Amino acid sequence: MGKKAGKVTGTLSITNRGFGFLIVPDGLDLFIPSSNLYIAMDGDKVQAEITEEAKEKNPVGKIVKIIERSSKEYVGAFRLKNGRATVVPENERQDRPFVIPKNKITPPGSSKKPRAGEMVLVKLEQWDDPKKDPQGSIIEVIGDPNQPGVDVKIVAKSNGLSTEFPKKVVQQTANLASANIEAEAKRREDLRRLKCFTIDPESAKDFDDAVSLEQLKDGTYELGVHIADVSHYVRPGSILDKEAFERGTSVYFVNSVIPMLPEKISNNLCSLRPNEDRLAFSVMMRIDSRGNVKDYRIVESVIRSQRRYTYEEVEDIISGTQDPNAKILNTMMMLSLVLRHRREEMGSIDFDMTQPVISLDKNGIPYEVRPHERLDAHRLVEEFMLVANLTVARFVAEKNTDKQPWPFIYRVHERPKEEDLREFLALLKNLGISYRISGDLQPEDYRKILDVIENMDFKEFVEKVALRSMTKAVYSTVNQGHFGLAFDAYTHFTSPIRRYPDLEVHRLLKQYTTSGRPRKTKALADSLQKVCDQSSQRERVAVAAEREYTRLKSMQFLSKKIGNTYDGVISGVTSFGIFVELTHYLIDGLVHVSEMSGDFFTFDKENYQFVGKKSGKTYRIGDRLKVKIKSVSIEEQRADFTMVK
Repeated sequence: MGKKAGKVTGTLSITNRGFGFLIVPDGLDLFIPSSNLYIAMDGDKVQAEITEEAKEKNPVGKIVKIIERSSKEYVGAFRLKNGRATVVPENERQDRPFVIPKNKITPPGSSKKPRAGEMVLVKLEQWDDPKKDPQGSIIEVIGDPNQPGVDVKIVAKSNGLSTEFPKKVVQQTANLASANIEAEAKRREDLRRLKCFTIDPESAKDFDDAVSLEQLKDGTYELGVHIADVSHYVRPGSILDKEAFERGTSVYFVNSVIPMLPEKISNNLCSLRPNEDRLAFSVMMRIDSRGNVKDYRIVESVIRSQRRYTYEEVEDIISGTQDPNAKILNTMMMLSLVLRHRREEMGSIDFDMTQPVISLDKNGIPYEVRPHERLDAHRLVEEFMLVANLTVARFVAEKNTDKQPWPFIYRVHERPKEEDLREFLALLKNLGISYRISGDLQPEDYRKILDVIENMDFKEFVEKVALRSMTKAVYSTVNQGHFGLAFDAYTHFTSPIRRYPDLEVHRLLKQYTTSGRPRKTKALADSLQKVCDQSSQRERVAVAAEREYTRLKSMQFLSKKIGNTYDGVISGVTSFGIFVELTHYLIDGLVHVSEMSGDFFTFDKENYQFVGKKSGKTYRIGDRLKVKIKSVSIEEQRADFTMVK
């Protein structure tokens, strides 16, 4: 895509102020005034003409052709006035209402018409004249937005997420039978003698990983990471497999989940429930006292979890609470610290940012927001999963050569782009931290910066900016290593219940550990690249939906706090004001420049700050201040603050 004979193709991004930008992968983005949007919608792949070249700003363009719609289904509020039915899109970037003909108001296969104010799913039927509004048909009535649970459906449908499984998938799942454990044990490694446990959140309903640990006679440790064998039940090419591929990942909202696989699989057949024999895929690693993996084996297995622990229970045991498995759990904690120290020696970056935890009542109304406490028990499980994923990736990567390809799915994380790195270093300089990079950027550089800011007031914000300066991790068939973790190879192996790439990795490992390298490597590599592309795309959708729902609940919570005063920290500076994150709730809002009283403040773009013309007072990232909540718009997911002297 790009520029050709005055025509430019790209993806349209419309702002909530009505104009848009054409995102051009290999050229300058085009500014598209609202009058030049033609019949394009946010996210559409379009073709535009350049109407005006600009020296210092983006060139101006007008859209002339729709190449591909980003979606043909939209969520909106049903309106009925003077017999005219319309749907007003929930996404404020879609500012044109859909006109609904009388014969298109009732969804197919239903006799229920929507009532005014109810949220519906509308399908774009026709739009070829920018002077007229688009025509649509209602295909689903979602419900009253004020009813419990409807807001989850609205966010899901807005992001193209299916909350129900198709009938054929439900039927195929119902026909699945439990595995014949004794028959499977004859061809698998029987690890039921091991003392292994699951360690999960209190609210967990599916348990897809268990861990075991034994000290060997030579002083090394055999760490076992045992993962639910989902691939035994979900066969390639089946209806169930195709649905899992389309979904790509489970999506987690505050108190609910849209699963990748039906509950019978995730919570029953594959869940590593205590005192039940289960099929697993195990990575058995012999690790020395310095955290080096000296030897390993990857095997299909049968295991039996001895106990289901919560993170809080393990934390208490590590802190001294009596338990029959206290010795093993304390040894696990010790080994996880060794593994973490080993990662740090390699330069691995460990972002330790606090996330908000939102508590909802039975009606879905938020009543508490508090910082999430990252326990040592969390780190224990994280380190064991990291070393298992690393070991599996290295197993394949070490075999793979140009002459002997072993197609695989890697989780890759590239170096930050030069421009993003420069902006990050400039921000650090403005905060009084001068850091020079000698030679090529290494993960170690980021880790050193995080060490410098460890005890500073703006630690959390520098970590967020550091994270934003990095590229996003994606799935790829080409092993490019993982910059953030400082690993030469990495993959996702440990969550096949909730991530499709992990399921595919299990299938590959079953073949590679028994039959060796496949013959038709080109066809397999092409197939795996499609899995990578789909999985990366579905992950982006899931993250966007999860953030949207969290933001929605955060705004509902703040709407009950209007007029209250809180401590905050400046988390962002823009030309129109400063964003302030409330210290206790970790929710941010905007102090508009017009609310910055006491002086005339101008925006200093170079130094990411506002400067008072008379006083010289500055406001910049990391500064602490008190703010009052002025107003909250749940619909726009926006909070406005004022400063308190």
